[in-house]
Amino acid sequence: MNNIITNKIIDKEEKLRYLIAIPCVNRIERNAINVIDKTFEGFEKADMFNSEIDFDIVLFESGSIDKSYLNFIEEYKSKYKKNIFIYESKNKENAITNTFRMFQYIKKIPKNYYNFIIWMDDDIFVCKKFMENADAWIKKYANFSYFSSLYVPYRTYFVKGSLNVQHADMSNFYGTCCTIFKQEVVHLPIQNWFWQHFELFNFNPDARFRDCIRKKLTTLKKICVSYPSLVQHMNIGSSIYNNQNINKGHKCNNFIGVDADPKFYEQIK
Repeated sequence: MNNIITNKIIDKEEKLRYLIAIPCVNRIERNAINVIDKTFEGFEKADMFNSEIDFDIVLFESGSIDKSYLNFIEEYKSKYKKNIFIYESKNKENAITNTFRMFQYIKKIPKNYYNFIIWMDDDIFVCKKFMENADAWIKKYANFSYFSSLYVPYRTYFVKGSLNVQHADMSNFYGTCCTIFKQEVVHLPIQNWFWQHFELFNFNPDARFRDCIRKKLTTLKKICVSYPSLVQHMNIGSSIYNNQNINKGHKCNNFIGVDADPKFYEQIK
């Protein structure tokens, strides 16, 4: 655990490398609406693809029959010369098995190739200059908790003397719209992902991730989260398998907005 919670601030000038991991599915095949193209439009609007921050994107495709919903990715790869990969499955996955497959992929990456993983959903909005802001926040705060989040729909607590970070009870964590962790963290989800309790009560990936860690590291109580949130959920995820017009998904109330730049890269010292 000392390699994960180091309580060390990373120098602002140090160049980090990130993996943005996004599970996805052809939502039309699950009686919902595809919006991942809108997510990437938001990335483009946030100037992510012109950012000097070093990152790759891997889409973990869930074994959809029709994968043409991802054809638009080629336009971004061609336009911006960015590394955007699609990791396909030969099997039809659900959210649980596809996320487990994502963790297995991350585990196999050569050690220290990426400094941090940014686990995101395929139906999100991001703020202006998202990568610059995320990079500044991660360098200052991500080494102070086992995992952290830049999307915060749950209760948080102010940290004295700190404007851009708050604490949250790990037990309250949900929503993987922007979850930050190091590669070493995935061994706990891989070990415990299909725990009988999770299967019996049909836990979602966010709850499994949280409780895989809580189950083994019982002394960890809090995580660091950003304030404000840099990411917002599009709020349609729960409509999968149900009515396309019913929005029941979670949402945070402290998202700074798609047209706002929190300027963490200037404010965080």
